[in-house]
Amino acid sequence: MLLFHKQLLSLRLPASPVIFSLRRALLTTSVANAPPAPFAVDDYLVTTCGLTPEQALKAAKHVSHCKSTSNADSVLAYLAGPTLRFSKADIAHIVARDPRILNCSVDSTLKARVATLRGYGLSEDHVRSFLRMAPGVFRSISIQEKLGFWLPFLGSPEKFIRILKRNYYLLTSDLERVVKPNIAVLLESGLSADDIAKMCVPNSRLLTSSPKTVMSILQRADKLGVPRGSLMFRQAVTTTTGLGAETMAAKLKLFEEILGWSEAEVTNVVRINPTVLRISGEKLRRAKEFLTKVVGVDTRYILARPSIVMYSLKCRLVPRHYVMKVLQENGLIQKDQSFYTMITPSEKTFQRRHIDAHRHVLPGLAEAYAAACQGKPPAEVAV
Repeated sequence: MLLFHKQLLSLRLPASPVIFSLRRALLTTSVANAPPAPFAVDDYLVTTCGLTPEQALKAAKHVSHCKSTSNADSVLAYLAGPTLRFSKADIAHIVARDPRILNCSVDSTLKARVATLRGYGLSEDHVRSFLRMAPGVFRSISIQEKLGFWLPFLGSPEKFIRILKRNYYLLTSDLERVVKPNIAVLLESGLSADDIAKMCVPNSRLLTSSPKTVMSILQRADKLGVPRGSLMFRQAVTTTTGLGAETMAAKLKLFEEILGWSEAEVTNVVRINPTVLRISGEKLRRAKEFLTKVVGVDTRYILARPSIVMYSLKCRLVPRHYVMKVLQENGLIQKDQSFYTMITPSEKTFQRRHIDAHRHVLPGLAEAYAAACQGKPPAEVAV
């Protein structure tokens, strides 16, 4: 019995220092080998990247496989660093547009892309604009070949960036199957390489659309009656790039309905100046109302000067008509002065001829004209 009590007592005694040290070592090893805490993607995107909860919800699936924040932290540090200097708002914009950028290697992808762009003559601001506008293109596409083609073709990094703002397909379209065949077709139509490059600024999709689409655009331009090789053919192509066949037909009909012109008269006007088709129906109606009811000209006057309807009603027609009336009332210009001669000069020329030249007689005219140009014409001017 005595032996049993001794054995029981020994079980209740504290563990020896050796055993305690062993237990502590095992616990320390298990903590050190434990996997890192889970990466709370949604929270990271909101609190660190600056996304809204809604943006984070959409973006999370693209970075959900990440096990830690280390790579994403490196990417954010590089974006905010001395090379790119993006603000928190810029970074939030970039990550929202392309969450996969957080998965990129800073050295082999981001720094390499920046070096490539700088090597092609793009400034730091150009690179920043590029990355902000098209982060997905920036990180995912080998751009050397595209830059080597587009920069010489367009003539400057500035034009390249301007076009990229409107259409980043510039860098994703196949050069051999899409872009170069489109250029060849346009060259065959009588346009020069310089013409095509200039057309790309407002109509970059002209070269990134399918060759079949470009052929249709040229066919619509031909239907306007503008001869290929003429100075206005470029404008005809630019106009029909933004107008489908049905829209173009509807626009032609509008001129007949609003201005009372015959089909032949409309056709002739468009052949001489195809850009008139770019005007909206509402703008055409308002211009016609102002010209006929306020200025006092008829639609035959407009027919002889169709570009008159393309000028801004608020910033050109109304302010300059006001000046014309004031000058006529004060005997400073002829009563039968043509309104068209008042609206065609450049702003600088108009002010020199009709404002500055009469400051000593009409000292308040300049201020009244400036107010009219801001949409605040004098009360007696009808719009």
